[in-house]
Amino acid sequence: MRRFLVILATALIGLPLLAQADNDVPKKPAKRTEAPSAKQTESDKASRRTADSAKPPLTITADEEAAAVAFVKQHHKDLFELLIHLKEGLPQEYERAIRDLSRASDRLAQFEKRDSGRYQLELQLWQAESRRQLLTARLQMGYDESLLSELREVLKEEQNLELAVLRHERERLAGRIAKIDEQIAMEENHAEASIERKFTALAKAAKNSERNVNNKTRKPPARKNTKDPTSIWSAATCRRFSPWCEALCSGSKIDRQRLKKILKR
Repeated sequence: MRRFLVILATALIGLPLLAQADNDVPKKPAKRTEAPSAKQTESDKASRRTADSAKPPLTITADEEAAAVAFVKQHHKDLFELLIHLKEGLPQEYERAIRDLSRASDRLAQFEKRDSGRYQLELQLWQAESRRQLLTARLQMGYDESLLSELREVLKEEQNLELAVLRHERERLAGRIAKIDEQIAMEENHAEASIERKFTALAKAAKNSERNVNNKTRKPPARKNTKDPTSIWSAATCRRFSPWCEALCSGSKIDRQRLKKILKR
């Protein structure tokens, strides 16, 4: 059972990453390399074991684990039962599997928000890939003709779903291109009117801006003093101003008519 769990963990962790790399990264021509010698192989294995032991242990949050387990329980019950055994037998591999399943769940959730049709196809594709991984792990435990037949059917289903995803994406892009073509035709038909409308608006805005600047820089006109300057003179002011002005004062007020005549001389 422990050997099967190890094989299962390898399938859960390695194969999804390989599938994602095949889908997201363009393929490059393989480079020819010489077969490693037995000493190099043993040395590489020892180096990998040392590197793995030096890595810090993976940690998953309770929310990540709960979400991943709920996702698997809902969409792949066989895998859910095996995850329970994996948690008990290989806890570190279980955490890695949960982390990969959490990423798959998040990816599908993004499709569900944007495109329900694409979400259904991606979910079915994930289920087919998971069944293929389980069958591969079981075949590594022991050769079985019935498992091979089931594996062939799963591979056919997976291939058909991949084609369906591509067709769905082509239809989505075709609809997007059709809308862009409509926008191009509309812009071409109304190009002159659009230019004239924008030009009129900009010219009007520039004219209003120039008027506002001129109004701010223009000096305000000087105010005319229409108030009689003698109306604020008192008798005391007249006395300080000139002795002859004192003669014009009667009591505390000024004989303004006589003062005006004197000022006009």
